[in-house]
Amino acid sequence: MKPDPLFAPPAAASSAPSSDARIVIAGEAGARLDSDVTIGGGTDDTALIQGILDCAPELGALKLVVDGAILVRGLKVHSNTTIECLNRGCGFFLADGANQPLIANATPQPESRADRNLSFFGGTYNGNAAHQDKFHPDYGWLTAFALHGVEQVLLCDVSITNSRTFAVYLTNWRRVVLENIYINLDDTLTPSNQDGIHVQGPGEFLSIRNIQGHAWDDLVALNIDDLQADWDSEGRFVRLEESRFGRYAGIGPVSDVEIDGVQADDCAQVIRVLSRGSRLDRVSIRNVKGTYRDFGVWITPYFREVSNIGRLEFENIDLRPVQPRSYNYVPPFLFWLAGKIEHVVLKNISSHQAIDDRPLVWIQPDAKIDLLRVQGLHVYDRRPEIGRASLIRADGRIELLQVRDVVIQRPQAASQAGSLLATSMDRSALKAFMEARAWIVNPGNGWRGWPEGAGYLTAAPKIRHLQIAEVVAEGLEHVVDHQAGVIDRLDMDRVSAPGILEAVHLAGEASIQTMRMASISDELVD
Repeated sequence: MKPDPLFAPPAAASSAPSSDARIVIAGEAGARLDSDVTIGGGTDDTALIQGILDCAPELGALKLVVDGAILVRGLKVHSNTTIECLNRGCGFFLADGANQPLIANATPQPESRADRNLSFFGGTYNGNAAHQDKFHPDYGWLTAFALHGVEQVLLCDVSITNSRTFAVYLTNWRRVVLENIYINLDDTLTPSNQDGIHVQGPGEFLSIRNIQGHAWDDLVALNIDDLQADWDSEGRFVRLEESRFGRYAGIGPVSDVEIDGVQADDCAQVIRVLSRGSRLDRVSIRNVKGTYRDFGVWITPYFREVSNIGRLEFENIDLRPVQPRSYNYVPPFLFWLAGKIEHVVLKNISSHQAIDDRPLVWIQPDAKIDLLRVQGLHVYDRRPEIGRASLIRADGRIELLQVRDVVIQRPQAASQAGSLLATSMDRSALKAFMEARAWIVNPGNGWRGWPEGAGYLTAAPKIRHLQIAEVVAEGLEHVVDHQAGVIDRLDMDRVSAPGILEAVHLAGEASIQTMRMASISDELVD
């Protein structure tokens, strides 16, 4: 089979001048190559490079080989375009005051998809964040890559540095692969909103593999319908034409997403999953590691009554908190679950060397979950003084909550403290957020906001069936600390917790309708 010249490796592409008009080497075409992908400077070559890219429709296909560093004021790519940089010292630097996306598709739109077969191999794309505006009048967020209405997109071995907001802004897409992406952020600005990969709908078939770097909001965000849509006064969920997300950005259902390999380097937040009215389904997120400050994985309808999440699966999560924190509007956490979710699996979750008592899984008062399965939870905490907080805090409504294969090691704990799982009526975090974000609860201008929100300040937890099995724990006061609401059925089996004060603690009016306990360690104290 004859190799496709559009996907030739860099060595082949640069070994000799090409006689194919569809393959253009930037230096041979007249680019000055006198910039620097780290510090910028040099000659503005926007007109030259854009002129080359604009040949793609006429030629039918175009490959631009970038053999140095080029200063530009923003570029637009057409269908059937490949940009390949010879190494990460080659690429593009966004000129001071350009106030444009560094790379955008030529025909952006929120619904149909006009731009197809876009590929980016290698190189560095520097958004020069400190010298750009935060918003663009049409694109909204000023991002490094702005891709709205695209199909068949590939980014591979690309470094994205100092984007003013998102490194990659992807909406209204189909069949996208992002692989071996390094996100570097030297310029942390306030306010930031400097996400790494930010995805909105509609879309299907997304593969994100081996994402590494530093972001000052979400490193990866599946915010499929974010704040660019709301319920109007008649209860319809509609897209807002004017918002900070821009007039090209789409919203809508997203399915078939695989994220495998995320390495966070001192990120404020790592993974955000946000659905408010649009369907999100068949999402797998695996092998997430590194350090974070505030929020590990935030699953939320962004404080709305409805969300529409089918099945989410997380596996092999080892995120470690560091100080100082970046945000203060809600307490820190590893996992936060809110809204309507049919099925969520948390598998092989690690908490290694905790620095505070943040919950590992925090089920919010507005959560309505059919099945939540925590399978494989390992806690290694060497702190002498550990607070009375729970590792899993269940304050919402859950049909079936299964927690199994748990190991809790506290080798230096001064005393028994806290619980594996607790229910609570503590709504201080929710109340503080609502007070700080009054525009969300009561937005005005005919929009619905979150009128149901106040009801969750008094809503009691409800778990229809709680199953806890295969637990080895040291340093706990209780396995279950049931402080509020109702558990219809509790099954507890194969639990070894030396020195525990009470396996199950009931407080106030909390109740358990049926309880079955089997194979509980005889070291438990009645």
